[in-house]
Amino acid sequence: MADVLQLNTNSLQVPGEDRSASTSPSGSPSPSRNECSITPLTPSPSPRTEVRPRVARPFSVVVAIDFGTTSSGYAFSFTEDPETIHMMRRWEGGDPGVANQKSPTCLLLTPDLRFHSFGFAARDSYHDLDPEEARHWLYFDKFKMKIHSTSDLTMETELESVSGRRVRAIEVFAHALRFFREHVLKEVKDQSSSVLEGNEVRWVITVPAVWRQPAKQFMREAAYLAGLVTPDSPDQLLIALEPEAASLYCRKLHLHQVIDLSQRPIINGLDVEGSHPFDSSDRYIVADCGGGTVDLTVHQIEQPQGTLKELYKASGGPYGAVGVDLAFEAMLCQIFGADFIESFKAKRPAAWVDLTIAFEARKRTAAPGRANSLNISLPFSFIDFYKRHRGQSVETALRKSNMNFIKWSSQGMLRLSAEAMNQLFQPTINNIIKHVDLLESGAVAASAGDNDKGSAIERREIRTTMQFGDTEIKVTAVDVATGQLVRASIDFLSN
Repeated sequence: MADVLQLNTNSLQVPGEDRSASTSPSGSPSPSRNECSITPLTPSPSPRTEVRPRVARPFSVVVAIDFGTTSSGYAFSFTEDPETIHMMRRWEGGDPGVANQKSPTCLLLTPDLRFHSFGFAARDSYHDLDPEEARHWLYFDKFKMKIHSTSDLTMETELESVSGRRVRAIEVFAHALRFFREHVLKEVKDQSSSVLEGNEVRWVITVPAVWRQPAKQFMREAAYLAGLVTPDSPDQLLIALEPEAASLYCRKLHLHQVIDLSQRPIINGLDVEGSHPFDSSDRYIVADCGGGTVDLTVHQIEQPQGTLKELYKASGGPYGAVGVDLAFEAMLCQIFGADFIESFKAKRPAAWVDLTIAFEARKRTAAPGRANSLNISLPFSFIDFYKRHRGQSVETALRKSNMNFIKWSSQGMLRLSAEAMNQLFQPTINNIIKHVDLLESGAVAASAGDNDKGSAIERREIRTTMQFGDTEIKVTAVDVATGQLVRASIDFLSN
């Protein structure tokens, strides 16, 4: 496959698909039960104006896994009632007083590389380990984007755990997906009156728009290894773009449920014409702001068929909330020294995880209009380790850093002023704004091309059919106007 797909496709179809659409070792910490409460989620009816004939569906249930950088979750619906979506709403465990709609994307493996736990159970179990014992266990978090940032991704690519031990990345992802498979099937079984066979479940895994083809194929291979589907049934698994999935959901919303950036008058959150679904004149941008990436799509609903027209290619960048975490770590390095932070992470990995969790909790309460400071608890082991390592107190280090917007509390906390929090958020926010500005200008240019009859640029509607195989995607492209086949191919390793 020598060429990159050179077509600006307006619609994509996959054959047979509707686009709307281990035992712990002895002595180990006991994971808490990862049970969830499923609540039906039924959006507003789709704005379709024509009745389509019922089509026999080969699958009884569709399960979608949102495999996120910081948090993950899933939802499912039965094909006999596709509009009723059962979505994971709450996991047992987690932080008191916090609605846990998703589970942290954390994985804990035993010293002999066996699966121990995932999510809150993994996080809490790792926290309870003795510091010396924790150095032998393998704890992974926020590992999703590692396969995107790896330029030479292969099946042998490795991930480094918090303790420094390395494991093949494909095994880490397979462990996580296998956990979701077992959890989902249990929930589906509880909701279904009949026994489901493995081939009756259609699986969907969402990935960022910025992911290259090798990363998408890597996720598919991990799903094979986890037992979601087999390589003999590749069409049972759909790899979907996160922003396109979000856009399909937004299509079902009414105008008063979204932020209107147009010039039409708005009164009390409602447009003057009242609340109504999107129509063919409405063009909208969906910004999917996640932990690792921010993905954007620009779509327009085509009437009367109710399908989505892509006005601008899905795009995005590594502008997620992890950027704020990295800025906080850089701030700690500036105060206490990069060598100390690296040493602390290696010698006290569980305590480092505790510190990142403490920052995450406070980060979620930050807001532009907030004037008071935020307190972030430093683990006692951090304070003690710094005293032993540097021969001075944390308070002394903070005073010598000359960071006036960060104070030390006698209760063992860093007090970050509103200015300090703004500085942590600002680089990530600036990247998002810059990308949205570029996208808006591109979308305007694309729509102008539609309406300018004198434009020298010839716009062609190309309909492509993609067949997802084991190691490749076969593409067939047809010029809608002429009905002629158009040459198309994909280079999986191209950037």
